[in-house]
Amino acid sequence: MIRPTLVAGRYRHIVIPGQAKQRPRVVNIATSRLSAAAVVEPPCNLSSENTELLEWLFGQAGLDIRLYRTETLKRRLPACLRSLHVRSCAEARRLLEQEPSLISIALDSMLIGVTWFFRDVPVFDMLRELVLPSLVEGRKSLHAWSVGCSDGAELYSLAMLLAETDLLESSYLLGTDCRAEAIRRCRLGRFDAAAVRWVPPALLERYFEREFSAWQVIPRLRAALRWGTADVLKTPEPGVWDVILCRNTAMYLRIEAMTSLWEQFEMLLRPGGILVLGKAERPVGTKRFSFLAPCIYRRNRG
Repeated sequence: MIRPTLVAGRYRHIVIPGQAKQRPRVVNIATSRLSAAAVVEPPCNLSSENTELLEWLFGQAGLDIRLYRTETLKRRLPACLRSLHVRSCAEARRLLEQEPSLISIALDSMLIGVTWFFRDVPVFDMLRELVLPSLVEGRKSLHAWSVGCSDGAELYSLAMLLAETDLLESSYLLGTDCRAEAIRRCRLGRFDAAAVRWVPPALLERYFEREFSAWQVIPRLRAALRWGTADVLKTPEPGVWDVILCRNTAMYLRIEAMTSLWEQFEMLLRPGGILVLGKAERPVGTKRFSFLAPCIYRRNRG
């Protein structure tokens, strides 16, 4: 078992006695292709009243509800009603039409955006120790895109790693999310104690300011990042990216939408570029991605 431990302001892997440390294996995943039948969504029907509300709600944000897993939507619907303090979809629809400002709250409850700084510590250990140094070798900048960035914690985490190597100001970091309210929180850069619990103390001291019970990202870091409201399924960001972070977003999409997403990322990442996914996500069926480490895939050259 390998446990991350903070030493001199940086995480180091400590191998617990009796357990061997395993090196990451680079494996081509093209042969892991699954048939559509193997990943098809199980039957899950929504009532006509539920469907009518969700189609209207997603339509207000310009999202195509047909691309999202029905089971996920059904599971999140009660939370949506609770967030609006109503008991039925019909009541929710009437309230949202009367008070459009509540649409962002309803949409937030349907599209979960839970994240925090340095989420999955070993993933960021790997990025800092091996991946980023190899990406920037002989270069002075990095282009990174965080897809479905939620409140921006993971892109801010990457920004801190770049700031530690004096590459922040010369790099281009972009975060996008389909929810305007999420992007507003990104720009604000204000987080509660739970969100920063995995930030190493040295980085917390350098890149945050304490404001009562909250933590505010310092102006230098906020100024270096760009944010935008966009639906990745409709508007992929142009350019050649070195890093794409898309964590715990694809898992809520139907297989056809996920397949389209992986194809986009293959085209948008430069050869040797890195795709970072969530623990439950795999770019299944792709030809140009190789497994580098848990949650991390490299775009093959050629």
